[in-house]
Formats: sequence, structure tokens, C-alpha cells
Amino acid sequence: MMRKPPPSTMEQAATDFINSRRGRPAARPLPSTARAMERVLRPLARRFGVGVEQLREHWTEIVGERLAKWSEPETVQRAGGVNTLVIRARGAAAAILQAESRRILERVRTFAGDRAPTRLRILQGQASASFKRAKPADQADVKPMKTSSQVNEGVEQTPEARLLSALNRFERAVKAREGS
Repeated sequence: MMRKPPPSTMEQAATDFINSRRGRPAARPLPSTARAMERVLRPLARRFGVGVEQLREHWTEIVGERLAKWSEPETVQRAGGVNTLVIRARGAAAAILQAESRRILERVRTFAGDRAPTRLRILQGQASASFKRAKPADQADVKPMKTSSQVNEGVEQTPEARLLSALNRFERAVKAREGS
């Protein structure tokens, strides 16, 4: 008959057996895409300065709401060590933008830092097709809707039902505004 080893020896033998036959350690997870892109883009941004997409995103903050309605940054041209910001202006707004050019360049410099454009070139014309602003909905297109109290008179709704009702009203209003 075989003798059983004491429990402590058995536990040690099991631990040794598991450790000797354990597989490879799990692979480390990949870094997030945003973090990897930041490592690539940050040195490029320092070297080449701010791009037109960042200016478009913050254009209202840079020039103010009134001027942002009439204009948009189109491109940043770099030639001969001089950065020029090209702005597309609608109609006679080009004259107003030209008068405000010093302030606009100062605000862009505050936003973009050392590599900010030092010149401003204003083109007159319509905005590009890729940059459309939302147009306000005509009130004639929006049909008056019944309130939830008119639909369910005297019936108490659950919070979920009220939320669904509000989302449905929102969806109808958006479709009416877009003309869908």
C-alpha cells in the first residue's frame, strides 16, 4: 500500500506541477488608438502649426458669432516661410473681415501659438460644399403637435413612457425641420 504524503507536501507538489506546466503569460493589451495617434500628431503639430480643421472647429470662438456666420477658414498656405490664412467670406462681409483682420490674426495667434498664420487673405464667394451650416427651420413647416397630456388625458404615464414620448416628438421635429 502506498503511503499518502502529508497535506502540506501534496499542496506543494500540486503547486510545483501547475507552475511547471503553465502557459505563456497573457499578452499586454494594445495601446488605445487615440494615444498612439497623439504620439504621431503632436510633434507634427509643433512642427507645422495648427491646421485648417482645428480652425474650423473653433472658428466661432476665434472670430465671434457674427463673423463666423459670414466666413469660414478655407486653407492655410505656407510659402517662403510665411503662413497665410485664406478665409472664404460671403458677399460684402469681406470688407468687414478685412477691417477686422488685425484682431482676427491676433485671436488665431492666441489659439494656434507660435506657428500661427501671419497674413490673412480673404476670398469673396459662397462657402464650400463641405462646410454647411444648419439653416433655421421655417415655422410653417413645423406642424403643431399634441402634448402628452392631450393624448393621454387623465392617464398617468411611467417615466419610461414619458421619455419615449419626448424622443418621438423630438424625432418628428427634426424630420420636419430637415424637410424629410
